[in-house]
Amino acid sequence: MTARGMRDTNLLAGASRRSITLCKWLTGCGTALMVFACTAAPTDTSSTAVPKDVRAMMAGADTLLAYKTADLYGDGSQAAVIVVRHQTSEKSDYDFDSNPCELLVLRRENGKLVKADHSAKAVDCTYNDVARHAPSMSLNDNLAVSPASIVYVNQKDKGDSTFHFAWSREKATWYLHRATASYPVNGTRAAHVSATYPKDFGWTPMSSVDPEAIAEVLEKQVKTAR
Repeated sequence: MTARGMRDTNLLAGASRRSITLCKWLTGCGTALMVFACTAAPTDTSSTAVPKDVRAMMAGADTLLAYKTADLYGDGSQAAVIVVRHQTSEKSDYDFDSNPCELLVLRRENGKLVKADHSAKAVDCTYNDVARHAPSMSLNDNLAVSPASIVYVNQKDKGDSTFHFAWSREKATWYLHRATASYPVNGTRAAHVSATYPKDFGWTPMSSVDPEAIAEVLEKQVKTAR
């Protein structure tokens, strides 16, 4: 084999390993080819009442997958968190940089609803094919909100990957406080792993969350535990 051929083979092998690692932590599958069968179909809860000013934050082709309200900032006013799936394209396939789903934090300022923060990668509609095609409001149970806390669960058939966000009063921003994952082991039991800030990873604003980087952190946790 030529030097160029060996280099191409190594690149392909490295890409395959990264794909399998990401699939394991982000979708709970053993191989990348299994990702389409990973997740149980969500329930359609499209009858949930959503205010017009919330829907006005979305583009015409967007799909609202989740909507929850709470006194997120502890100021006595109701803020909202929504999960929106934007129109998908071929670029969305297995590329988190083109992930079609977005988690948005909405807050009222001077009586008007505005976008306060967001994450373009916390909600997996790249490797999770069912979430990618989920009907309106069918991921509502995956989202939990309470004062100073936002939690989103990427649910799978035999596990999950979850992002726990907290509000920093000092820095006036949402940040990743904890990340967890569960996945099947030998087909008989589930293994659980978690990582927290600042013990296991650095300061990560909500808008900067990178599932690939978090997957590597969680994988180190497993190796440490062995």
